[in-house]
Amino acid sequence: MTRSLRQAVLPFVGLAVLFLLVAGLWAFVLTDFRQASATDTGTASLPPTTTQESTQAPRWTMDQAREAVAADDSRVLVLGDSTGNGNDEWVHLWAGSREMPVASWDTDGEAGYRGEGEDTRVWSGAMFSATADYPLEHEEIWPGQAPDVVLLSYGHFEGSGQEATQGLEALTAEVADRFPDAPVVVILQNPAQDDAGASVREAIAEWAKGEGLPTIDVAAAWEESGQAQAELLADDVNPSPAGSQVWAEAVVEALG
Repeated sequence: MTRSLRQAVLPFVGLAVLFLLVAGLWAFVLTDFRQASATDTGTASLPPTTTQESTQAPRWTMDQAREAVAADDSRVLVLGDSTGNGNDEWVHLWAGSREMPVASWDTDGEAGYRGEGEDTRVWSGAMFSATADYPLEHEEIWPGQAPDVVLLSYGHFEGSGQEATQGLEALTAEVADRFPDAPVVVILQNPAQDDAGASVREAIAEWAKGEGLPTIDVAAAWEESGQAQAELLADDVNPSPAGSQVWAEAVVEALG
């Protein structure tokens, strides 16, 4: 090839090379764009993710419990600890206001109820330092006559909120198995000295809410009473006569 011919051809070769480079670059850009578009389109085509809170219907309501208690021949089972086992404490005070004869758990023999008879309408299954698993270990605490309402009053003697809710979970399952038609009401107990058991009470309240069970907030009633804690407590945990009266009034307000 002559020199003049090479000089004439070289500009065309350069243009061809430049054209190929530009074409390759555009091909790369278009391929990447298509992949990105496909990815975006695929994401957009997915159904949107939404978060919905469960709206589980309550297992029982306070109105149902109140209606059950209001019947002339209603029967009530109270399972709890020492805050309600005395004749001057809330169970007897509340039952007395409704003229409902009470049979009390034999805390010495732990094998039945004292004063139980044909006219018994309230079984007070309260035991010293009891936790929610206590009734599961004592068959005799379950009355022969099916109650119309069951009240659960635990918390002070539980080791932690988790232990309390686990025990109550097992206990409510047992109650539901034995007495499926009886509404269950959970009592949020009185504040201890310096409100030492607040975290347990809060855990029980949260658990009851999640389980759809109504609660009677005795702690709130104590605060609303305006009385000093020293007047409402007999010791670090148990209510004084004044505290028991406030407790009983809270139950009357809730259940009648």
